[in-house]
Amino acid sequence: MRCAKCGTENPPGRVLCVRCGSRLRGSAATVMGPSPGSPEADALLMQRLRGDLRRLLAVAVLVAAAAVALGLFLR
Repeated sequence: MRCAKCGTENPPGRVLCVRCGSRLRGSAATVMGPSPGSPEADALLMQRLRGDLRRLLAVAVLVAAAAVALGLFLR
């Protein structure tokens, strides 16, 4: 999508221009994604949820490892 302000060609799905930071204008379908309740929206939601859970697990593991490391050094 081309920025109306600076003319830079931006990758699809961008909300802001990579060069000037202006908000890009697009159709509602481009900006909002699939309609709620559709199979595409459900699949996208599950993909995002799995990613969030993976990140949460990674943070929990790092916190536990840091706690163990600090426990060994503080004895």
